[in-house]
Amino acid sequence: GAYQLFYSRKNFMFPDQQEEMHRSWEREVAYLDALFPEGAAYLIGKTNRDHWHVYLSGPHPQLATAPESPLQSAAATAAGSLSGSPTLHAALSRSSSQSTVHGLPLAASGGAKSDVTVEILMTGLDPERMRLMYVGGACSEEGAAGGRAVERASGIAQIYPDACSDSFLFSPCGFSLNGLQGDGYFTIHVTPEPHCSYASFETNVCGGALDLRDPRAIKRLVEQVTRVFGPRCATVTVFKARGSEPQQAMTLADASSGKDGLAKTLQLAVDAAPPSFAPVDGYKSVDRVLYEFDHYWLRYAYYIKTD
Repeated sequence: GAYQLFYSRKNFMFPDQQEEMHRSWEREVAYLDALFPEGAAYLIGKTNRDHWHVYLSGPHPQLATAPESPLQSAAATAAGSLSGSPTLHAALSRSSSQSTVHGLPLAASGGAKSDVTVEILMTGLDPERMRLMYVGGACSEEGAAGGRAVERASGIAQIYPDACSDSFLFSPCGFSLNGLQGDGYFTIHVTPEPHCSYASFETNVCGGALDLRDPRAIKRLVEQVTRVFGPRCATVTVFKARGSEPQQAMTLADASSGKDGLAKTLQLAVDAAPPSFAPVDGYKSVDRVLYEFDHYWLRYAYYIKTD
C-alpha cells in the first residue's frame, strides 16, 4: 500500500509565541511540501473564527512496501522540524489490504477493525472543573499518582472504564494521558490556565457502546468529554476510511448472499457512508463541513455552548 502522512492542528491562540516553524500555517506547509511533493494542505472552518488545519501527503505508490517502522521514517523526518505539533501520524492508505491508521493495523475487507478517528479540541474550559488539573486540586502530589487522582475525580476514568491508561499531573498545573483499549488508543492533553485554557481528546477506540461508525456513539462520546471539561467552544473532527467503490459493491453482493446477508449488507452500507453527527446536548453546531478525500472522509463541526 501507499505510505501516507497526516498532520493536523487547530489554529493557535498565540502564533507569535510558537517556535519559528509554527508561526504560520504557510511555513509549515512549505516544509512539508519539500518532503512530500504530492501533498495537499487544507484550512477547514471559518477563517475569522476557530478553524482546523490538515495536511495529507501522497499517497506514494513508489513506497508499496512500507518502511520497517513508518513512524521512524517519513513521519520522523517531518517530526524533526514539526516536534511538539498536535497531531502527526503515519499510515498506509486504504488501497492496501493491510492498511493502518495512526500506526494501528486494519483488517482486510470484511474484518472487524474500523478505521475511524475522532478528535475533540476544546477552549474556554470551565474554571471550576479545571481546579482538578492543578496540584492541590484532586491530589497534592504531582506525577503519576496525581494523574490517577485526576482521572477518577474528573470523570475521565469513566469514558473508557476498561482501558489501560498512563496519566501525569504536572506542577503547578496541566494534565496528560495516553491510554489503550483493545487495539485502539486515546490521548488527552490539558492546559487549564483561564487565559489560555485548552484540552484535546483523540481516539480510535471503536467497539461496543462506543462504535465510532454510529453517529449516536460519537454524540455520546462528545457529551461525555464535554461534561468533563465544560468548554465554551469545541471543534470535533472525524476521519473515516473509504473503501474503493468496486470493492464495496463486490463486498455488499457477497454479504447479501449469506445467512446473515441483510445484517451484513446494512453494516457494510454504514461503513461505506460518510460520518455524520447527531446533535450534542448543551451545544449548538455553528459550522459543519464534509470533505471526501481519496481514501478518507473527513467530517468537521464547530460547537458553542448554549447555556
